Amino acid sequence: MNMIKQNKGTLIAIIIFIVAMFVYKLFFKSEAITIPSELPASSIGDDLIKIRGELQAVTLDRAIFSSPGYLLLTDFSTAIPQQPTGRPNPFDIIGRD
Repeated sequence: MNMIKQNKGTLIAIIIFIVAMFVYKLFFKSEAITIPSELPASSIGDDLIKIRGELQAVTLDRAIFSSPGYLLLTDFSTAIPQQPTGRPNPFDIIGRD
C-alpha cells in the first residue's frame, strides 16, 4: 500500500494514457478495412515478365573493354589458399567424427 502512495502520480498518468488510447480507438479510429483486390492467376507474374523483357533489351557496348580507362585498371585480388574443411556432419555429436 505504501508503494501505491509513493507512485500515485505515475499510476494516474498510466491510467489516463490507457483511457485515452481506448477513447481514441473507440471514436477516432476508422473501421474501414481495405482488402486488396484478388488478382486472377494469369496476372501474378506479369511484372516479372515485363522486367525480364526490359533486361533483355539492355545491350553492353563491348568497346568499353578496349578503352584506356578499363585497360589501366589493376587487379589487387589475392589468391585464397585451400583450407581444410570442417566436420563431415556438423550436427553430429562432438567426438563422433
